[in-house]
Amino acid sequence: MSMTDERYLRITAGVPRLGDDRLREILRVHFGLTAGGLRPLAGETDQNVRVTDTSGAEYVLKVCPAGDLGAVRFQNALLRQLADHAPELPVPRVVDALAGQDGVVAVPGAPDLVARLLTWLPGTPLAEAGARSAELLTDIGETAGKLAAATVCWRHPEPPAPHYWEFPHAATVLAEALPAVVDPELRAAIALIEAEFVPLLVRLPELPRGVVHHDLNAFNLLVGAGPRRRVAGVIDFGDAQYTARIADLAILCASVMRGQSAPLRVAATLVGAYHRVCPLTESEVDLLYPMLAVRAATVAATAARLDAAGEHGDPRHRSPAAAELVRLLATTPAELGAATLRHACGLPVQAVDWLATHQIEPVLDGQLKPIDLSASSAVFDDADPRDPVALRAAAASAIHATRPAVAVGRYGEPRFTGGGTVSTGVELFADPGVQVSAPLAGTAERCPPGVDLLLRHEPAEGVRFWTVYTGLSTSVSLGDEVTAGQRVGALGQYSQLLVRLATVPVSGWREVPAEVPHADAPVWQALLPDPTPLLGARHAVTAWQPSTGRTLEGRRKHLPHTHPTYFSAPITMVRAKDCRFYDENGRGYLDALNNVTLLGHGHPRLVDAATRQLRRLNTNSRFVYEVLTEYAEALTATLPDGLDVVYFLNSGSEANDLALRMARYLSGREDVVIIDDAYHGYTTTVADVSPSRYKHYGKPDTTHPTPVPDRYRGEYGYDDPEAGAKYARHVTGTFDRLVGEGRPPAAFLYEGLLAGGGQIVLPPGYLAPIHAEARRHRAFTIADEVQVGFGRLGEAFWGFQTQGVLPDFVTMGKAMGNGFPVAALVTTREISEAFDRTGRFFSTYGGNPVACAVGMELLRVLDEERLQDNALTVGQYLRDRLAALAGRHELIGDVRGQGFYSGVEFVLDRATKEPAAAETLIICERLKEEGVLVYPTGPAWNILKLKPPLTFTSAHADELVSALDRVLEAGW
Repeated sequence: MSMTDERYLRITAGVPRLGDDRLREILRVHFGLTAGGLRPLAGETDQNVRVTDTSGAEYVLKVCPAGDLGAVRFQNALLRQLADHAPELPVPRVVDALAGQDGVVAVPGAPDLVARLLTWLPGTPLAEAGARSAELLTDIGETAGKLAAATVCWRHPEPPAPHYWEFPHAATVLAEALPAVVDPELRAAIALIEAEFVPLLVRLPELPRGVVHHDLNAFNLLVGAGPRRRVAGVIDFGDAQYTARIADLAILCASVMRGQSAPLRVAATLVGAYHRVCPLTESEVDLLYPMLAVRAATVAATAARLDAAGEHGDPRHRSPAAAELVRLLATTPAELGAATLRHACGLPVQAVDWLATHQIEPVLDGQLKPIDLSASSAVFDDADPRDPVALRAAAASAIHATRPAVAVGRYGEPRFTGGGTVSTGVELFADPGVQVSAPLAGTAERCPPGVDLLLRHEPAEGVRFWTVYTGLSTSVSLGDEVTAGQRVGALGQYSQLLVRLATVPVSGWREVPAEVPHADAPVWQALLPDPTPLLGARHAVTAWQPSTGRTLEGRRKHLPHTHPTYFSAPITMVRAKDCRFYDENGRGYLDALNNVTLLGHGHPRLVDAATRQLRRLNTNSRFVYEVLTEYAEALTATLPDGLDVVYFLNSGSEANDLALRMARYLSGREDVVIIDDAYHGYTTTVADVSPSRYKHYGKPDTTHPTPVPDRYRGEYGYDDPEAGAKYARHVTGTFDRLVGEGRPPAAFLYEGLLAGGGQIVLPPGYLAPIHAEARRHRAFTIADEVQVGFGRLGEAFWGFQTQGVLPDFVTMGKAMGNGFPVAALVTTREISEAFDRTGRFFSTYGGNPVACAVGMELLRVLDEERLQDNALTVGQYLRDRLAALAGRHELIGDVRGQGFYSGVEFVLDRATKEPAAAETLIICERLKEEGVLVYPTGPAWNILKLKPPLTFTSAHADELVSALDRVLEAGW
C-alpha cells in the first residue's frame, strides 16, 4: 500500500464511537470533571464531544486512535506554545489531566484509544455564519497572519507524519481522485489546474517554512455574534505541520472563497490583511494563487472520490460550492489571479514604460476625435438612463455624428452603456475597410476567442508586451513577422476596432475582456494598461480620468469647511431619473433619501414646463403674468378654506422666517414655543428656533422647546392611548408658564411629522388641544410643511390635516418645485392685511414665472398620477417589510412613519434603547455600497431617514429592504 493510500484510509476510516458512559468515566477518572451534558461534534478522525460540567464550564473531549499519540502530543505542545507566547490568539487551551503525559490519557478498557481535553471556544463556524463583511474578512486574514507569526519559528522534536492534504503530494492525490469525478466539466477544470499549477509546487522548498495550522478552513474558524462580527476562535490543530508557511493562507483562501459572489476579491482582502501582519515575500505571493487553486481542486476531487466510494469523511466539505469554485478558477487567467494578490499586497504587477519614450507608428490614419461615453456625457442627455437600448442608440448616434473624423472611445472610461463597466482598451469607430497598421515590429501569436490579431512585441532587451485587436479583417497568420507601420488588415463590417495592450501573454486566455467591473479595474489595468500611445503622439487623445478628486479639492478651496457631504467617500453624481441617481462611474443608486424631488428626478412634464416657460418669459412678480395667479389659485385649493393668501419665496427657511416675523409683529410678542430637536431653517430667525442649530451657540431666551412626542423613547409610549394629550400638556403648560411670567408666546411652530427630531409621528390627539390653547392665549400657530407636505404622508395632503387642526400659517418649500427653488407662506386675508402696515412685501425671485409653471405642473402630476395614494399604500408596505426585519436583527429597535416619511431606529440594546449611532452611519455607508442611498437623522444620529420620491414602487421598497437585510446580516 502506498503512503498516499495510507493517508487516504486515515481520513476515511471514521472516528471512534464511545458511548456516553465511557466518556463520562474518562472525564471523571482522568480530569476530575462531572459531566452535566454531552453533545457530539463533527470530526474527520477524532470523536469530538462538547462537554458541560456541573459548574457550567465547557470543554471539548477528543478521542482518537493510539496510533496518533505522537501527533496529539505535537498538537498539545503547539497549543501550549501559543498560550505562552501569543495569549491574545483565540485558540483552545490544553486541560491538564490528573495524571498523563502532556494531557493525553489512555482510554480505560480501550488500549487502542487515547483522549485529551481542551477548553471550549464559543462562536459559530464561519461556514455557517452567513454573509461576510469586509471587516470580518480582514480580521480573518489578520488572525491567520498573527497565528503564522506566532508558530512559524517554533519547532518540536517529534513532528507529525505527513498528511493526506499536504501540498507536496497534491499530484498523487489528484491522480487517484480524478477518476471518481463524474461531471465532465468539473473533471476538465481539475485536470487543467493539475496541469498548469501542480508543476509549480516544486518551488515550495524555496519558500519560508515553519509550523502552520494547515487546515484553516471555514469550519475551523469561529466568529462571534452580532453585526460587528470578528474571529472568536481558531480550532482543530489536528493537521498542523512543518511546511511552507504560505500553505495556511492558500488553504484559508480556497475555503473562504467558496460560495462567494466575487471570490478573487475575497482572496485579495484575506491576503492583504495577512500581509500587513505577517509580511510575505514576493516568491510566496507569486505561488499563492497556484496553491489555492490546487487546494480547491484537491478538495473537490477528493469529495467526488469519497462520494463515489461511499466513504465516511467529513460531509461538511462536500458542498457543491467547492466544485463551482474549481470551475471558476479554471477559467480565470492565472495572470489575473496572481496580479490580484500582488495588488492586494501593494506589490507592482508589470508596466509598459517603454512606450512613453519612443516613437510609435499610429494604428490608424485620419483625424481622431475623442467621444465621451461616460455617464456624464451630453450624449445621453435625451436618453432614459434606465433604458439600455436607448443608451446604446444615443451612443451610436453620437459616434455617427463625428464622421468623417474617427471617433475614439477612451481607455479606462466607465461606459454608461455597460452599466459603468470600465473599458480595457481604446475603440476606434471608422468606416469598414479603413486600413490598420502595426505600431511596432512584432510576431503574430495564436488568438484567444474574440480576438482577430495578437502581436507580440519585443522592441528592446527585457521589454515585451502584446497588442490585441478585435474588429479587424486580417490576412496575418500565426507566426508571421510584421514591421512597424505595416498594414495588417482593415476594419470589419461593424466599423469598430478595439485595440488593447497586454503586459502578459494572453493567447491561452478564454477571453480578453473589453470591459471589466469597476471594482476590478485597478488589477485589470495592470494587465491591460493604457494603449492610447498606439494612436500616435499627434492625436489629442488621453485616457479617461475621474473628476471626484479635483471636484472635492475645489470644494475644500472655495466652500466653507462646515459644508457637509454625504458619506465618507462622497459620490460625484452626474445625472438622475425617477428614483435613481447615477454617478460619474455610471453606477445607479436607489434614492430613498431625497424628499426634494417629490415626483422623482427629471420628471419629463416638469422639465418641459420649466423649459417652455423659461423660453417664453421669466421675470419678477412685480410684473403681472397669468401663471402666478393660476398657481396661487391651485395651491390654495389644496388648503382648508380661509388659507388663501400666498407669499411666494425661494426656500422653506425664508417662509418660516417670514411667518415668525409676521407672528411677532402682529402679536407684539417675541417668545416662540417649539418642539425640541426640530429644524426649521438656516436664517438667523429660524436658526434661533432650531435646536440642532442653536445648540452650537446657545439657546435664545425667547425660544422655548417642549418634549418631543416620541412614543418609542419618550415618557408616554405606544401603549398609552392618551399619549397625544399628555405630550400636548407639556406645550400648553409652557403657554401657561409664559403667560404667568408676563411674556405670553407669539407663536407655536411645529412640523406635521418631526423630521430632524427623528422621524417622529405625532401621536393622535396631540395638536388639537395645543391649537385650542394657542387661540385662547392669542398665539399664532405655524405649520412647517417644508418636509412633509404635498401628499408625502399619504393619508392627507398636508401634515397638519392628519391631526384635524387649522393653523394660522402654513409654510412650504423643498418638494414644492421638485428641486426647482420655490417656496411659500400661506395665511388668511385678515392676517395678511394686518401685516400690510409694515409696508410692501416683495421677493425678487419668489413666484417667478418658471417657478410657478413648475409648481403648477407638479400639482397636476400629483393628482393625475395618484401619487398621494401611492405614498399611502407603498409607504405602509415598506414599513411592514422593515418591521419584519426586526425579528431577524436585534439592532432594529423601532420602525415608524407615515406615507413616504419613515424611520428605522437602531439601538444597541432593546431594553435600554442605547442609540446605535456609529452603527447607523456604517449601515448607511454599506447601503451605499449596495446601491441604496439613505442617511442618519435624529438627535443621536441613530435613525435611518427614508423619504423617497412619491414615485417609489413596491419593487423599490423590496430592493431597499433586501439591501438592508444583507447589510445587517453581513455586519461590519
